[in-house]
Amino acid sequence: MLFLAPIVFVGIVGSHHDAVEHQLEPSLEKNGITEMAIPDGERAAIVKHTPASKGIVRGLHSSGVIAGQLSGSGAARTFRVVIYDGEGNLTTDLESPIGATGLTKKNIQMFEINISDIVASAPPPTKQSRMAKKTAPADDESPLGSSHGDDDAPPGMPGSKKAEPVAVASASDDDSAAAPAVTEHAATPSHGHNIHVRVGLLAGIVGRNFAVDPNTVQTYSSSPVGTGGVGGAITIGARARIDASFEHTLVMHTAVGTDNSSTAIARAEFAASYNLLHGAVELAPVVGFGLRYFQIDSMSTMRSPDVEYQYAMLGATVGKQINQKWALRGLAAFEPVVGGLAPGATAPSRWGFDVGAALELRATEHVFARAAFDYQSFALSWDTKGATDAYPGGSVTAGAAF
Repeated sequence: MLFLAPIVFVGIVGSHHDAVEHQLEPSLEKNGITEMAIPDGERAAIVKHTPASKGIVRGLHSSGVIAGQLSGSGAARTFRVVIYDGEGNLTTDLESPIGATGLTKKNIQMFEINISDIVASAPPPTKQSRMAKKTAPADDESPLGSSHGDDDAPPGMPGSKKAEPVAVASASDDDSAAAPAVTEHAATPSHGHNIHVRVGLLAGIVGRNFAVDPNTVQTYSSSPVGTGGVGGAITIGARARIDASFEHTLVMHTAVGTDNSSTAIARAEFAASYNLLHGAVELAPVVGFGLRYFQIDSMSTMRSPDVEYQYAMLGATVGKQINQKWALRGLAAFEPVVGGLAPGATAPSRWGFDVGAALELRATEHVFARAAFDYQSFALSWDTKGATDAYPGGSVTAGAAF
């Protein structure tokens, strides 16, 4: 007997689909629906219900398949949901107007009603079924609240009539048999995830202000200089994320006596985060590891010393989606230094912190841009003396998302 996988959600076709998939994630998790990544061509065939769609759906070996499509723009945007049973028969085709900033509460309610029907249904029917395409009534554009997806029942306005699920008609005109009976069904936990990758090139500036107590080491101060680098991220589902970046000064020199010595400031980081709050505002703890170093290509003992900070990252990020294209991000992290080259005759105790903010633009489905400001500072402490080593900076990143 062929084992059927849980009901799967294969994603959404259309511009800025990531934001809508993000809104649907709590509903999918609550109903035990697994996210599955499939080729774009197969997803498009499923949404368009082409002759190939039945074979594609059956080839997924699941109990049911859900997909979506975004069409139009501005106030004329619509969201279409198609649902197939495990045999590849189209059972639901629902199109609804959506708000300018994303799905409304009514959109989410209708989506949950339809997916709960297929989750609760008995084994798929033996006859191919067809569905008359319906359009849901227009609704207000109030955004989905952050608490949605945690209730035990589909949300609805008090005293309002519960939305009816889309009806299924038999493929045979003379077939008067009723639709399959609905039985109670415990949702299977979701284990599948959509994986998205972002890669971008960075151009920015960074400065340094190394202030020390008298009779310790040589101070250092510089104006901001240009930097270049690369950054990337992998998101797993709507909550987990892994980030990596590297940034290095392009051209920098320091006057050492009569020489003009080549100088470098660089930074590399690797961090992982997981959204605990997943709604209008996102909050995610962050852990990771980083490296910051300053180096002057000179053997002179009169210059400011080279330093290297190998540090852990313990912090959090906060995010706010402004609309379909724009988002605000913030970061705060405590960074205890665990290794690296330290200045002075005796090694000081060292720790640091980092704060930053960014404005992100999702220009198209596969193109993004990011403008960010960052301030990182380390504190050094000897027995009775200390120092601070600060690195203010800013950057602009542009890249591709897949």
